[in-house]
Amino acid sequence: MSFHLLSTANCQLWRLQQMAARSERSPPNSLESQAQGNRTGFPKEILAAKVEGKYLCFECRGILRKPFQAQCGHRYCASCLKGIVSTGPQKCAACIEENIYEEPLSLLDANSAFPDNAARRELDNLPAVCSNESCPWKGTIKEYEAHDEICSKYPLMCEWCGKKKIPREKYADHIRSCGKVKLLCRFNQIGCEMAVEKEKLIEHESLCMVEHLRLMLQHVMGMKSTIESLQPQNLQQGNIKVNQLLTSIQQIEESIRPFCSLPLSQQGISSPGVLGKPCASEKLEDVQKRCDALKHKAETFENIVCVLNREVERASVSMAAYEQQHKLDQEKIEDLQMKVRQMEHAAALKDLAIAELELKLQALEFSTYNGIFIWKIADFSRRRQDAKSQRSPAIFSPAFYTSKYGYKMCMRIYLNGDGVGRGSHLSLFFVIMKGNYDGLLRWPFRQKVTLMLLDQTNREHIIDAFRPDVSSSSFQRPVSEMNIASGCPLFCALTKLDGKNNYVCDDSIFIKVLLDLLSSSSRLIVFPS
Repeated sequence: MSFHLLSTANCQLWRLQQMAARSERSPPNSLESQAQGNRTGFPKEILAAKVEGKYLCFECRGILRKPFQAQCGHRYCASCLKGIVSTGPQKCAACIEENIYEEPLSLLDANSAFPDNAARRELDNLPAVCSNESCPWKGTIKEYEAHDEICSKYPLMCEWCGKKKIPREKYADHIRSCGKVKLLCRFNQIGCEMAVEKEKLIEHESLCMVEHLRLMLQHVMGMKSTIESLQPQNLQQGNIKVNQLLTSIQQIEESIRPFCSLPLSQQGISSPGVLGKPCASEKLEDVQKRCDALKHKAETFENIVCVLNREVERASVSMAAYEQQHKLDQEKIEDLQMKVRQMEHAAALKDLAIAELELKLQALEFSTYNGIFIWKIADFSRRRQDAKSQRSPAIFSPAFYTSKYGYKMCMRIYLNGDGVGRGSHLSLFFVIMKGNYDGLLRWPFRQKVTLMLLDQTNREHIIDAFRPDVSSSSFQRPVSEMNIASGCPLFCALTKLDGKNNYVCDDSIFIKVLLDLLSSSSRLIVFPS
C-alpha cells in the first residue's frame, strides 16, 4: 500500500515538473523563438521584380525575414525587432519618420507585436533569384534560404591565406592547393602532435626525423605487445597442454628404453605357474597403451589448435570484407543523396515555371482589349482598414489594353486617399505600363480617360474624366515597367462610402474605366514601303 502511494506521488511530482518546464519554454510563435539565429532581412537583389515598400523591414531596410507587425502597423524582421526592444519599449522610428507618431500605439514592445503570417505567406511565394555571381538559380523566397546554404557560387573566404570571393564549388580545390593550410604531421598517428603549414610540411619532417623514428619504434613495440595480448587464451592453453604431453611422452620413452633392449629372461618374467605377482610384460603393455593414448590426445589438441587458427583467419577475412562492403554502401548512399538533391532542385524549377504560367493565365483571364475595363474590388472593409493602417495603402488592378496590339494600362486606387486626399477621399489613378508593342504605337498617349465608381443600382455613378497632358512624363513611352500614375486624388469623398450606400454592396465596389479611342488615333504606325 505504501509503495503504491509513493509511486502515485512520484508521478504527480513528474507531471508538475513537466508543466513547469513547458511554461518556461518560449512558445513557438514568440518573438524570442522566431528571432533565433539573429538573421536580418534578405538582400533586395534576390527579388526578380521591383521590391514594394510593404515587404521591407523599417530597421535593416532588407526584405522581411520572419515578419512581425507592431501595434502601429509597421513591420520588422523578428531579429531586428528583438534587437530594438532588448532594452525595453522603444519609439517606432517609422512612425516618427512618417510624422504619424502617436502614443501608446507607436511604442514598440515585444508583448504587443505579433507574427504577420499573411505577409510571410505573400513573401514566401514571391519569385526570387540568387544574388551570387553566375548562379542561374530561380525560385521563391521560401526556397532561397535553403538554396543559400548550398549555393555552389556562394563566395567564401579562405581562413588560412585570407583570399576572398572563392566560389563554394571551388573552395575544396583551393584548400587542397593552398600553401597556408595547416595540416597535421603524417606521423600524428604515432604521437607527433605538430600542425604546420602545408608548404612547410617537408621542412618539419626533415628537422624532426629523429623524433619521428623514436615514436615509430615505440609504436612498433606497442603493436607487438598488443598482438601478443590479443592471442586467444584457449590457443595458449592448448599449446601449453600439447607441450606438457610431449614432455611426458619423451620421459616415458626414455624410462622404458632400457627394458626394451633386455632379453625376455632378464625382464623379470616368471614362469606361468607363478600367481599373485604382476608380470613385467603386462606392465610394459600398460605403459605402451598409456603412451598411445597420450599421443592420440596430443594429436587431437594439435588439430584443435589448427582449427582455431583457421577460424581466426576466416574471421579476419570476413571482417575485411564487411568493411569493404560498408564503404561501398556508404558511397551508394552518398550518390543517392546527391540524386535526391538534384531531383528536388529540378522540382523547384518546375514549380517556379508553373507559378509563372499561372500568373500569366490569371492576367489573361482578367484582361480586356477594347479600352473598357471594369474592376471589382472585393473584401472592401478589410482592404480599407489595411489602407488606414498603411499596411497596404495602394492596390493595383490587372492590366488591360486598348486593343490586342495596343497600349497596356492599369489602375491604382488608394482606399484611404493619397496626397491631398489622404484620410478624406478615395484616390484613383491611371497608369501607362510597358507593353510588347510600344514601338509600333503613337506617343505620347492622347486618349481621353473617364473614371467611374459605379452605383450598383444604376442611378447615380460618380464620374471624373481628363485628357492627358502630352508634356507629362506619365503619358510618354514607358522606359520602366510602368510610368508615374496620373489621375484624381479627390475622386470620391469617403463619407459617401460610409454607412448604407449604393456603391458598396456585398462588401465590394466596381471601378469602370473608359478610353475614348475615337478622339485620337491609337492605331499602329504604318510605315511607307
